Amino acid sequence: MKSKLSFIDLVIVGVMASVGFSLLLPAIQRQRAAARNMQCSNNVKMLGLAMHNYHAAFNQLPPGLGGTVGGEDVTCNQGRLGPIVGLTPFLEQQALWEKIANPYVSPKTGKRFPPMGPAPWFDPAEYTPWASAFATLRCPDDMETQPETPKSEPIVVTTLAMPDLPPEAVVSASLCNYVMCYGDGTYLMGEMIDIHDVEAVNRVRAGMRGVFCGNQRMRFRDCLDGLSNTVGMSETISPGMNDAKESHIAQGIKGLSLNPSLCLKTHDGDHADWWDVRRGSRWADGTLAISGFQTVLPPNSPTCLSDLGMDDPIASASSRHAGGVHALMMDGRVVFVSDTIDCGDSTQPGVSTGKDYALPGSKSPYGVWGALGTRASKEVLGKPIPNVVPAAVNRAGNPDGNPLTSPGPTWSTWTDRDGKHHLEAKINRIIDRETVELEDNRGILHRVPLNTLSDGNIFTAVMMHEMQQQAASKPE
Repeated sequence: MKSKLSFIDLVIVGVMASVGFSLLLPAIQRQRAAARNMQCSNNVKMLGLAMHNYHAAFNQLPPGLGGTVGGEDVTCNQGRLGPIVGLTPFLEQQALWEKIANPYVSPKTGKRFPPMGPAPWFDPAEYTPWASAFATLRCPDDMETQPETPKSEPIVVTTLAMPDLPPEAVVSASLCNYVMCYGDGTYLMGEMIDIHDVEAVNRVRAGMRGVFCGNQRMRFRDCLDGLSNTVGMSETISPGMNDAKESHIAQGIKGLSLNPSLCLKTHDGDHADWWDVRRGSRWADGTLAISGFQTVLPPNSPTCLSDLGMDDPIASASSRHAGGVHALMMDGRVVFVSDTIDCGDSTQPGVSTGKDYALPGSKSPYGVWGALGTRASKEVLGKPIPNVVPAAVNRAGNPDGNPLTSPGPTWSTWTDRDGKHHLEAKINRIIDRETVELEDNRGILHRVPLNTLSDGNIFTAVMMHEMQQQAASKPE
């Protein structure tokens, strides 16, 4: 005779299921956060590898600021292109680089642009390479906070090649979460210098002590402190779904270069004077306030401009990871720098040629963080920062010691059998065992026959599809 569950039994079962789920959910969330964290670390690693390959090819680092000058915004880029533009061929973005490096005709108006394009702030719907930031430039944790944009029917193509879209279909993708280190200088660090201005050139040489700056050619051999003791890159929070002060840049802070700690007060008080451009908002723009940082204030501090404007910033590294930021050491290692790293005395002025500043050649006034940002100031660190990830994440990529379950689609580079086309995208599904659907960073769906991919990609597609199917079949 079959027994029936009483109402009390059902309640007990429901409570047990609820408790079990509440215990399981935090572990799933931790695993997914760890996976996003590791993906961000991998992005920084890829950018560091591209930087090393660039140096091997040209015997120098990509310039902090570069490009064409001597015309209007449409006929030249005002010398404002950042290092990532030069790194695109080394990040498997050859097609994008060729659009930038060659004359370009706007699909919107038919307007012609010269090689290396217009100014980075030019309308990206008209000059579409400026709306072509790719997945390597985005931190997954930061992307999680972006607003959902209403979508109509998705754009579908049948090739790995990135299509030239009609103007009305251009999706803005200009954000970048990775920024270059300008060292520990504080005075006019964002200024573009006329090489004929001797006083300005001397000031630049005294204060721009990082591996990137707007007016000097840098090589690995210039890092006299050692590549393992010099920071080259870190993160920034990009504009998110709200108007919180995270990516805002406060402006009009008088005396900022003499007392950088004034910047710390802007996000705690009633400061309402904000620059109309935000951190990480233009991937191609090399301006320090947008795409760089100084090792002056602790990680996850605000970014500010003095009353001199964008030429005189204090820019801070920041991220949405708990407790710190990823940073690239110039030897290629990726480390996690805590918000609590020793930053010395942020009320002190930086190094420059003015009488109120620290003397040129002085040790950094900003502790260990400041010393890591300088390339040749002879600071001695007790030990190189080890390869680390946040304390909650172990070598297996999660806090529990078990291999990660699939957190969802991940970005990979997909290549056709002939090797002619490369696409950075995530796999959505395999349709009828014949067609793989890939989604690129602009939301375009690439549905291509599975057998047209390289053998390695076919294997990857099948394995990732199976992992997704297994993950979907398990209740969370």
